[in-house]
Amino acid sequence: MNRTAVTVLGALALGVGTVSSPVYAQRIEQGELAAGDQTLDDGEYLDIYTFQGRPEQRVALILTSQDFDTFLLLIAPSGNDTQNDDYEGNNRESRIEAVLDEAGEWRVGVTSYQSGETGRYTLRMDLGGGQVAAAPAAPMGMGPQTHRGELSQGDETLKDGEYGDIYTFQGVAGGQARIELRSTAFDTYLFVVAPDGTQEDNDDASQGETTRSLVELQTTVGEYRVVVTSYQSGETGPYQLTIDAGGGAVAATPGRGGDRGKNQVAAGPRVETGRLESGDETLDDGEYIDSYTFEGRQGQRAILDLRAQGFDPYLLLRGPNEQSQDNDDHEGDRTRSLIVYTLEADGTYRVGVTSYQADETGSYELRIDLGDGGGAAAAVAAGPRHEAGELRAGDDSLNSGEFVDVHTFEGSPGQRADIVLSSNDFDTYLIVIDPAGEQKENDDDGSTNRSRVEQELTEPGEYRILVTTYQPGETGAYTLDITLGGGAAAPAQQQQRDVTTIAMGQTLTGQLESGDGQLDNGEYRDLYVFNGQAGQNVTVDMQSQEFDTYLGLLTPNGEDVQNDDYEGSTKQSRIEMTLRETGRYRIVATSYAEAETGTYQVRLTGGGAPQPVAARPAQPGAQPAGDGDGDGRIFGVFTGISDYGGRASNLPYTADDAIRVRNALIEGAGMDPNNGILLTDAQVTTGGVHNAIQQLAGRMGPNDTFIFFYSGHGSRVPRPGGGFQVTDPDGMDETIEFVDAGVTDDQFNEWMNEIQAGRILLWLDACFSGGFSKDVISRPGRMGMFSSEEDVTSSVAAKFRAGGYLAVFLADAIQSKLADIDGDGQISAIELSQYVHERYRADLKSGNPGDFVRTGGPQLGFQHLVVDLGSIGPYDILFR
Repeated sequence: MNRTAVTVLGALALGVGTVSSPVYAQRIEQGELAAGDQTLDDGEYLDIYTFQGRPEQRVALILTSQDFDTFLLLIAPSGNDTQNDDYEGNNRESRIEAVLDEAGEWRVGVTSYQSGETGRYTLRMDLGGGQVAAAPAAPMGMGPQTHRGELSQGDETLKDGEYGDIYTFQGVAGGQARIELRSTAFDTYLFVVAPDGTQEDNDDASQGETTRSLVELQTTVGEYRVVVTSYQSGETGPYQLTIDAGGGAVAATPGRGGDRGKNQVAAGPRVETGRLESGDETLDDGEYIDSYTFEGRQGQRAILDLRAQGFDPYLLLRGPNEQSQDNDDHEGDRTRSLIVYTLEADGTYRVGVTSYQADETGSYELRIDLGDGGGAAAAVAAGPRHEAGELRAGDDSLNSGEFVDVHTFEGSPGQRADIVLSSNDFDTYLIVIDPAGEQKENDDDGSTNRSRVEQELTEPGEYRILVTTYQPGETGAYTLDITLGGGAAAPAQQQQRDVTTIAMGQTLTGQLESGDGQLDNGEYRDLYVFNGQAGQNVTVDMQSQEFDTYLGLLTPNGEDVQNDDYEGSTKQSRIEMTLRETGRYRIVATSYAEAETGTYQVRLTGGGAPQPVAARPAQPGAQPAGDGDGDGRIFGVFTGISDYGGRASNLPYTADDAIRVRNALIEGAGMDPNNGILLTDAQVTTGGVHNAIQQLAGRMGPNDTFIFFYSGHGSRVPRPGGGFQVTDPDGMDETIEFVDAGVTDDQFNEWMNEIQAGRILLWLDACFSGGFSKDVISRPGRMGMFSSEEDVTSSVAAKFRAGGYLAVFLADAIQSKLADIDGDGQISAIELSQYVHERYRADLKSGNPGDFVRTGGPQLGFQHLVVDLGSIGPYDILFR
């Protein structure tokens, strides 16, 4: 959605319904968009909240609703605004995380994606960086709160007969809470239950003080429950409860405690927070380590979950009879380690929290969840479950119009879930969303009437299953089968690491198979790790005769380098690069299509001793605009067609795409407006475009960058005479369709050969545009980004009021500088491609089943971004 700061400020100036409040650490608002609210220019209802901010303050805003497609705005005191529509593809959640750069009143706008949408919502504002007042306690108001209540007959009771009232408040990471209960009518008793189920309780705040109970604790993020009750059953009377969830450091006050065990809420998993730091015990290689113990029973299932942000965590479990389990990166996540293990003997077990590298420090959270001895942790049921249902008119629906039913189940890490949806009445589509909000999807499992998702569960809690259809409006009966494996631990030799170490010069044989970890779209994957040094030349090669290979390389700072087909072969993928940093690199060996299986070989080779490497060398074309040739200027031809004049069907917004991308280069990359030629609709003829290219070619020098952008129709046509080309062997030419004629990839390549610039960037937002990669990005100094593969159509990005997704994502990447991942004021080739890849995954394929596109006939095509770096290095700077 293309909102502007002017539109937002215009609504804010009305001052209607604005809610102002003091500053505090965390705040939760329950509201409703309704007829009568103030509106934006396009008719979307709007609620406004404010807070006082300051530079360097970190804020996180999360908007959720089950009633409408959420849209969230954050407006600075100066009027600059940040926006988010669908967070990670979920049209019921919007999220903004930012570091403030201005002091003063900031505004948060809650609105919807479509005009006229209404419904209830929850807005969570985490205003970090030293905020001092309390989070709201429901049903209480803002700030430290005192509530007066009464225990009386008819209240809820504990199992021994004590009356109880319940209050809640939201905790923040590292916060402090002080909860005080007073009454002169009864002997007070207080419970506080944390989000993870652990609890603290107090009877007498000091010895013999029966009229006051006090609990002081450090909080984590989540909802805390406060239970007001009495020491003896049947006691009644008025009381005063004060909750201060934002005070300074406090000391715990002991109470009588232990004699209340019979009434305590179930303890649940144990959560430990700590920090690795200098002065801790160390392992032989210098890694700091903290240790915890628990008493276990034979047959009991233990789930140990370690998460950290400041270091690369490593988890150890040691037990009786030399039991030993380690885990480094759970499913390749460098911030998490997980062990799921069935204990083999009674006795004391030790858990070691450490790091992958020596001397790493930082905070962590360790969760220890022990099952009931029958192998099921957290009382999660295993075995099959069969549901029968019906999609019908009037059901809830996805944003794209498909009816949907929602089913849930409780899951636990280490379990495997096999979920099968079948129907004889409609084309099935299945979505599974885990407690953390990540989702997996499947359309056809061998048939348009069957969908299936298989996955290893990695999060504890409620999983949601969305039963829906491929096309909007489909209805009919269905069956849903949910099978949860008991989660027995894998053999020790398989559980030791989720990644395999590979050495330089080593070739390993692996196998993709059912039960492997999976990527978001269902591809099986294996992970390998090696330690690299800056300046080292490495080659990673993957080959298989049984499936279409796909290879990824994750650098220590999180950048993702990928390769599909090496030199056009679907059986080989290769990545060659000079490493830019010293550290641990991860290799992802996977397949191009989901659920492919088979044997493969992966080989890692190094090219000699490391050479000195600059962190970010300047590249041709990356300099600001200058007055003469060789100054590294940016030139471009920007074309878009919405009105084809009857030659082809018209397209919405595609002419606007050209304007959008040209403006992004001017405002975000410093392109001189005189160096960017804009052609739209009737201007986009073969002659007009070729003339524009020639005009700029005559003004460019060897250090300049040329960009060609196109948004409009694309097509595929048989190659004249059926001529064979080594680089493009399918006998087809791809075209971009101008208002007068189509231009083939071969013809366009000839136009590009007339340009002598140091770098050419080709951006095509059109059906089948990926085919241009084979014919145009074959000479030095060229890089291409294409909206879909050579045999797949591209969708209109109606949700952004744009012709194509590539145009939107490129504009956001450059104009809003969102692709500057490392914040150095420059955008490299890998940063640009990584950002746009992530936007495709979040906003297109994974976000909305309606954005899948058919290429004709019954087959289904999936729109993927195609990036061809050509000879451009991944760390070459494209824009400053």
